[in-house]
Amino acid sequence: MHLIRPLTAALALHFLVACADSEDPAPVPVELPDTKQALDLTDVAANPEQTKYEWMDFRPNVKKLFLAGDATSEHVAILWYTVEDGAVGLHYHAKTESVYVIDGTQTDMKGEYETATVYFNPPGSGHQISDSSGFFLLAYAAPPDFMSTDLIGEYEPIRIATDDPDLTSTYTFDEQQSGVTAFTPPLDESGGMTAQFIETTSSAPYTFDGNYVLVVKGKCLIDGVSFGEDELVVGKNVDVLPYTVAAPSGSTCLALGVSF
Repeated sequence: MHLIRPLTAALALHFLVACADSEDPAPVPVELPDTKQALDLTDVAANPEQTKYEWMDFRPNVKKLFLAGDATSEHVAILWYTVEDGAVGLHYHAKTESVYVIDGTQTDMKGEYETATVYFNPPGSGHQISDSSGFFLLAYAAPPDFMSTDLIGEYEPIRIATDDPDLTSTYTFDEQQSGVTAFTPPLDESGGMTAQFIETTSSAPYTFDGNYVLVVKGKCLIDGVSFGEDELVVGKNVDVLPYTVAAPSGSTCLALGVSF
């Protein structure tokens, strides 16, 4: 597994507000637990060749950065097309695949997916990628299978534009607790993956159990640490972990959590 070192001190630490009494002890720094790591997806797209990113060759002109898991199992990774018209051959997905477009576009027979789009391909699906460029956050409940393409059936992906200003009114966000609502995409139960969009204006933590949480809009406190848009908190392995999600005072947090 390739670990990502903290990008900045701001991503690693979030200081608690000090009490007014000057005799109180200094603020205590809050850090992510050792089981998790933080990653700025904007930095990945802008500076992919930094030595802290340990890319592997996945296919010709396509590199992959493993964040949790490995090629033979369920995993979370980032895909990078190093050429403008990148491609990946036809492959089969035995379980659900999740793709978030960090920057660029990805194209298959179902259409073109643009920056800030997340889509879910169901179990039994498969596709061939063509005319694609950029960076993509992937989550697989099972790795892509390039040998079993004869098993690919008819399917329709679930596609959501996370930058849609009407996102929280287009989809049904149900109240989870005071100040917290959530939308759960209707993923196939047999696909081994669940996801949830979480919107909160509350400082009271809401717990999501999963493999990663991505800040989609605003600012979020994840496990007490402050993160902004396109910042990711992901487990260092494929164990399902609890992530607490809250909003800083006066802010709205919109986050996407994925679990397999």
